[in-house]
Amino acid sequence: MFNSLKAFLHPNNRPEGYVYSSSKWVTILMVIGILLYTITDGWGTLVALSLAVALLIGRYMLAKQAAGDFLDMHQAKKGYAKTRNKDYLRFIKARGEQMLNDNKVLTKAAKEEIHQLLAYAEKYL
Repeated sequence: MFNSLKAFLHPNNRPEGYVYSSSKWVTILMVIGILLYTITDGWGTLVALSLAVALLIGRYMLAKQAAGDFLDMHQAKKGYAKTRNKDYLRFIKARGEQMLNDNKVLTKAAKEEIHQLLAYAEKYL
């Protein structure tokens, strides 16, 4: 059991999603909130924790959007395999390029997956 826990905590074995984690920033904001509590009679803590919650909500929305976009692109790849309709490939190309341009918090694995999908689309276009 300890070996599996140790393997999970090792940086190379952490499950990685489509967007980077915001846990470091949330932790920093929580520590700032703790430090500001006595100085500001709790108002500084309220502001810091509100920012932390906003950051968590923003990351959740980005992760959900990225997961939906990847699902759409993989469905388009399957659709092209069935019908040979090139609109599916154009969709993959447009969505993949848009994600690379708009979403700056994509992980390396997500960017690699997008590049693979774009290469697939370019191969058959």
